[in-house]
Amino acid sequence: MPAPMPSRTQESEIGSMPMAPLVLSQTTDEESAEKTAEEQELDDAWRVYLDLYAFLPLQTTSTTTINENSTTADVPLSSIFDTLTGALTFKASAEYGRLGVFTGINHAANSASTSKSFVRETNNPLRNQLDLPAVLRQRNIKVNVDVDINQTIVDLAMRYRAGAIQKPHMEQGSTSFVGFAGARLIDANLSTKVDFRRDRTVSVDGVVVNRERSRNLERSASDSWGNTWVQPLIGMMATYAFNKEWQAFAYLDAGGFGLSGETDLSGTAQAGIAYALGNSAQASLSYKYFGLDYAGGSGNGYTTSQSGINLGLRWLFD
Repeated sequence: MPAPMPSRTQESEIGSMPMAPLVLSQTTDEESAEKTAEEQELDDAWRVYLDLYAFLPLQTTSTTTINENSTTADVPLSSIFDTLTGALTFKASAEYGRLGVFTGINHAANSASTSKSFVRETNNPLRNQLDLPAVLRQRNIKVNVDVDINQTIVDLAMRYRAGAIQKPHMEQGSTSFVGFAGARLIDANLSTKVDFRRDRTVSVDGVVVNRERSRNLERSASDSWGNTWVQPLIGMMATYAFNKEWQAFAYLDAGGFGLSGETDLSGTAQAGIAYALGNSAQASLSYKYFGLDYAGGSGNGYTTSQSGINLGLRWLFD
């Protein structure tokens, strides 16, 4: 027999039944709206980042030039703490929405000794201070040189963020990009002391001066140079989240561009990984290169390059 047709009452009941797809769609829209509102609330809030780090260069090469006298020193990681006399390194930034400010301070003081061979010149200012006999002024003289370098670098810049908010826990696959532009202030003080003494090995044209003669020629001289200058600075930092705990990041900056001297350039390149420590802290391990090259056009200046391991801790305050 054919199935009975539904009555008008049954049709009314069927028509009044809730449609599941419509309810799911409405719920999804509400969750999306709530998520958008939450993200907007987070975006329109203050966040402060504090970074403390220790830079352990595997190799440091520096050339110091004072009154046209150049001294080059290579310091491996095993000797870095023997020459380091002071250090202070940190970065801090504050962000509201996508705009913010960035600052960093890198201070280091080093003291090192090396051997020096004077060039064949009679009008070299530092060499003339030794008051050597004329016969030795015409020759190459190898003596001991003590070099002290006191350097402070201060970065100050405006920053803008694109992408996700940078924090210890980020959604898997999310990315963040921060670009900044500002100024880099460098304060450098160099001092050199030259010893031509009998208790040092002194050679003239490769021939060691005998003890009696070196006793009669005992001399010492010192010179110093200091300068403070400002460089334009640009840079960026990019972050990618492998998962909620692990992130990869890259950092680049460049300053100077020859605007404050005959030679004036500085830069940093860094890449590494970071791991979340709770909800507001993060530890990082990276490889970093830093270089600085400056010449003021008056026979003074210095060049330094460092590359090695960088250990960091970051705190987020929001």
